[in-house]
Amino acid sequence: MDTLARIKDLAAKELGIDVGKLDPNATFDTLGVDSLSFVEFMFKVEDEFGIKVSDEELNGIKCFADLERLISAALAAAGKA
Repeated sequence: MDTLARIKDLAAKELGIDVGKLDPNATFDTLGVDSLSFVEFMFKVEDEFGIKVSDEELNGIKCFADLERLISAALAAAGKA
């Protein structure tokens, strides 16, 4: 399963988002994800992928496509991609 598919599955479980209708470029705000839910979701993402996301990186994530790029880069840097 590719990175975006794993993120979508996690979003469906944790955020109740219908992944069939998910536009990876839609902002979390437009998807109804508030800041607390987003932070909690990111803890799950870190656990799922075995990565750590800095506060600075977290501020740059506005949509699932941003999150996919960050995770892919982190996995590549760790030799897990």
